Amino acid sequence: MSAPSHAHISLPYRLLFLYFEPFAAFGGTYITLTSPSTYLLSLSPSANATTYSSLTYPIYAQLAGHLLLFSWLQAVLLRATASVKIWKIVLFGILLCDALHLYGNYVGLGAEVFWDPRQWRKEDWVTLVMTWGPAAMRAAFCLGVGVGEERKLKGS
Repeated sequence: MSAPSHAHISLPYRLLFLYFEPFAAFGGTYITLTSPSTYLLSLSPSANATTYSSLTYPIYAQLAGHLLLFSWLQAVLLRATASVKIWKIVLFGILLCDALHLYGNYVGLGAEVFWDPRQWRKEDWVTLVMTWGPAAMRAAFCLGVGVGEERKLKGS
């Protein structure tokens, strides 16, 4: 069985969804599991070194599981299929998670900071740019922007 051709999917989508994001999500999995306090401090400006409680570790482990699933879906499932329909289903599901992730940032930062990049900390820049950017790309993909037609193989 040969690898599917993704030629009908624009290069920026392939680079983001097949390479960059799986790597980034796996990195997030590692940080969330090994240093949950670092993860908390990166998302909440009101947190400090004593805010994290080991009693909340199960929540971080569950979050790491979600990040690992995103990594696997993009690194394995999307590579295994050239079906735009499957890509759209997977990416729309992750887009729903992006919406909640951004909502969490909105609540944590407050509206004034969330909508004003001049007030962002370096952690906010990383988190928000790495959520907004790929979310916009996912939305564009789901809307069919830059996605060519799948070619049917003879005999299919």
